[in-house]
Amino acid sequence: MQVISDKSNDVHQKERFDEQTKLRLKSLLEELDRNQQSIYQNTETKDKTEYIKFRSDKERKVLLFTGNVDDKPKPAKDYETGLNIPDKYVTRYYFDCYDITTTRNPDNISGSPAMWERGAKDARTILHFLSKGVNVLEVVRNGLPGSMATTYQISPPLD
Repeated sequence: MQVISDKSNDVHQKERFDEQTKLRLKSLLEELDRNQQSIYQNTETKDKTEYIKFRSDKERKVLLFTGNVDDKPKPAKDYETGLNIPDKYVTRYYFDCYDITTTRNPDNISGSPAMWERGAKDARTILHFLSKGVNVLEVVRNGLPGSMATTYQISPPLD
């Protein structure tokens, strides 16, 4: 059993916060909680958007593009460290499209379109075909999972 002297008890009394400090700390905590809730709600909304993902080498998909595209700047990342590069941004393009690989029937589509995020190189190819009126494209991934050298072959389907 530890005996606390009167001297150490006085120190603990002095370390307690006054009411104004307690209120300020409580206000900061409530603000953090509100911010966290806001982040959680934004994440929930973001998660409702379905994304087109290619996971393996030589994976092939047939995509029907709706014509809706959005471009947004995102912080550039260092590939080796995964950290953002300060004051450097890259433009990412977000295409609305349907994966019709299995149905191959553009007339039999249900649900909302998914989003396919691409960089400038792939966006240029996609936009070229879309500007020519070609909205069904076959996409083949060339690269192993996690590879930074992955490329996509994008062209109108042959069959």
